[in-house]
Amino acid sequence: MADITLDKDINAQIEELRNQIAKLSADLASRIDVASERADEALSSAKTRVSNVADQARTEGRNVVQAAKDNPTATSSILMVTALLGLFAGLLIGKLTD
Repeated sequence: MADITLDKDINAQIEELRNQIAKLSADLASRIDVASERADEALSSAKTRVSNVADQARTEGRNVVQAAKDNPTATSSILMVTALLGLFAGLLIGKLTD
């Protein structure tokens, strides 16, 4: 008789554990769905922003190229000054590290 009661208790505990696992599985599936939707929304938003930034960068790049074509003397002067500044900065850093 004790064995029958013990078997019933064990079976009841197993059934309770199965119910809890089913609830946890359902909750986990729900949370995964919500996380997936949020990730999709974030990705879509990021794609839009990246596209806008790329378009703006292209436009600014075209403006810079056009300005360089319109003013070749100023462009070459700026490039030479930038190169000289880089050279002097390199020499200064080299002397400071010695």
